[in-house]
Amino acid sequence: MHRLVPRQAAWLIGVPVLLIAVAVFVTANVERSTAIQAGRQQADSARLLTAMLEQETAARGYLQTGDESFLSSWREGSAEFTALLAASRALASGNAALLSSLDDQARIGASWRSSMEAAIDRFTSSGTLPGQAFSAEGRGMMASFRTANAAYEADLQKRGTHSLELARWLTVEVAAALAILLSGCALLLTRRSARIEEERQRGQADLRELLQSSKSEQEARTLLVRHIERILPGSGAAVLNRNNGDDKLEPLLSTRAEETSLKNIPPGPLSTQACLAVRLGHTHERPPGDQSLVECEVCGKVAANVACEPLLVGGEVIGAVLVAQEKKIKQGQRDGVRQAVVQAAPILANQRNLALAEQRATSDQLTGLPNRRAADETLRRMAAHASRAGNPLAAVLLDLDHFKQINDVHGHKGGDEVLTSIGALLTASLRTSDFAARYGGEEFLILLPDTDGEGAKILAEKLRTAMEKRGFSRLTTVTGSFGVAALPDDAGEIDQLIREADRALYRAKARGRNRVECASAADKDEPPPIADLAQAVTAAGDDDERAIPFSREIVIPVGSKRDADDFLPTLRA
Repeated sequence: MHRLVPRQAAWLIGVPVLLIAVAVFVTANVERSTAIQAGRQQADSARLLTAMLEQETAARGYLQTGDESFLSSWREGSAEFTALLAASRALASGNAALLSSLDDQARIGASWRSSMEAAIDRFTSSGTLPGQAFSAEGRGMMASFRTANAAYEADLQKRGTHSLELARWLTVEVAAALAILLSGCALLLTRRSARIEEERQRGQADLRELLQSSKSEQEARTLLVRHIERILPGSGAAVLNRNNGDDKLEPLLSTRAEETSLKNIPPGPLSTQACLAVRLGHTHERPPGDQSLVECEVCGKVAANVACEPLLVGGEVIGAVLVAQEKKIKQGQRDGVRQAVVQAAPILANQRNLALAEQRATSDQLTGLPNRRAADETLRRMAAHASRAGNPLAAVLLDLDHFKQINDVHGHKGGDEVLTSIGALLTASLRTSDFAARYGGEEFLILLPDTDGEGAKILAEKLRTAMEKRGFSRLTTVTGSFGVAALPDDAGEIDQLIREADRALYRAKARGRNRVECASAADKDEPPPIADLAQAVTAAGDDDERAIPFSREIVIPVGSKRDADDFLPTLRA
C-alpha cells in the first residue's frame, strides 16, 4: 500500500480530532446555555411566588396590627413582583405557552393586589377590617396563583428536560455526521492511495518491461532518467555510469539538464571518489546551502535539493542516479526513485556485461582494434551502404615486413609491442568514419568509405612513411607493405575487393616490401614477371603459410621456402 508521509498522517489525525473537539464544545455550550436559562426561569418562577407571599404577609400584618411598616414591605413586594414578571417574559420570549402562563399569573396577581389595596385603603381611612368573605376571596386568589405558578414551573421543567435531550441528540447527530464524514474521507484517501499505488506499480512494470527490451545500456540509462523525471515533475536526473575500468564515472544527463540545476555538474569523465553515493555505497542527500564535512564534487555545486542513489548489484556499485529539484524531495518521491534504481541496477549490470562480452568477442585484446569477425561484419555493412549510395569504398591491407624476425630477435613480447604501436598509429591517423582492424597475425585491414583507389593510395603512403620514421620502443625500424583496392573500380563485390587488395599486397611484397601497390595498377591480362614471383615466394619465408595468387587464376599453396624451391623450376619450365 501507499505509505502516508508524516504531513498526510498529521492531517488525517488532526482534522478528525479538531472536528470532534468542536462538536463537543458546541454540544457542551448548548447544554450549558439550556441549563442556565432553565435555571433562571425556574428561579424567577419561585421568586414570583415568594414576592406574592411577601405581599400577602405584609398586607395581612398591616390589616391586623395597623403597623405602617408593613406597608413598606407591601410596596417592595409589589415592585419586585413586577420586575420578576418582566424578566420572566424576556426569558420566555418567543415561547407562546410560557408567555400565556405568565399572563395568567400576572392577571391573578393584579386582581389580588387590586382587592388588597382596596381593603388597605378602607382600613387606613375608616379603620374597618375586611370581612370573612373578603378573606376567603383573597385566599382563593392566592390558591389560583399558586396553581398557575406550579403549572408554569412544571412547564419550565418539562421544557428544560426536552432541551437537554435535544442537546444530547445533537451530540449524537454531530458524532454520526463526523463518523460519516471521516468514513468518506478515509474511503477517498484509501482510493487515492490505491490509485497512486496502482499508477506506481504500472509505472514500475512499464519501466521493467522497457528496460528488459532495451537494446543497449545507453538506451536503458536514458529510459531510467525519463522515468525518474516523470515521477518527479520539474526535476532533473542524471545517471553516473562506472566504466569498465572501474576508475571513472561517465555522467549521462537528461535532455532537460540545461533547464535545471544539473547544468552545474562538472563534465565527465569523473573520478569514482568524486561521488559520495558511489564512494560510501548508500544514499546521499543534500539540501541547498548545506555545509557538510565533505562536499560531493558531483552535486556540491548544484543549487537545489539533491538525492543520489547508488546502483548496487551484489554489493558492487556500478554507478549512481542523481536527482535535483527546487522543491523539497518528499519521502514518497525518494521511495519511487529508490525502487526504480533497485529495479534498473541488475538490468544495467547485465547489459554492461553483455556489451563487454560483445566488445571482447569483436575486439583484439592486444591492439584494442576490432578483430577479423568485426572486420567482416563492418565490411559487409560498408559495402552495402556504398552500393546503395553509389559511393566508392576503398580497402587497404597492411602486412608488417619481416615480422617473424622481430619475434625471433626480440621475442613475442617485442612483437606484441610492435603490434600495439601499429594499432595506436592507425587509430590516431584515421578519420572517425574510417575503420581499422587486426585482420590476422601481423596483417591489418583499413576500410575507407567515400574514398577511391587514388585517395586510399595517398593515405597508405602516409601510413607507410609514418611507420618507417617511427621508432618502436627499443626495436629497430618496422616497415609494412600495403595493398589497395576500391569498389567499384577494382571489384564488383566485397569478396573480390579483398582478393584484389591481397593481390596488390603480394605485389608490394614481391617488389621489395615497404611500398604501396594498387589493384588498379596491375595488368589483369598478363601474369607477373617470374622474377617478381620468385622473389615473393622466397620472401614468404618459413613462417608465411599464405597462398600466392596469380593473375591467371592459378593458386599455388606455399607452406615453406623449401616448397617454393620445389615449385620454381616447374614454373620456369
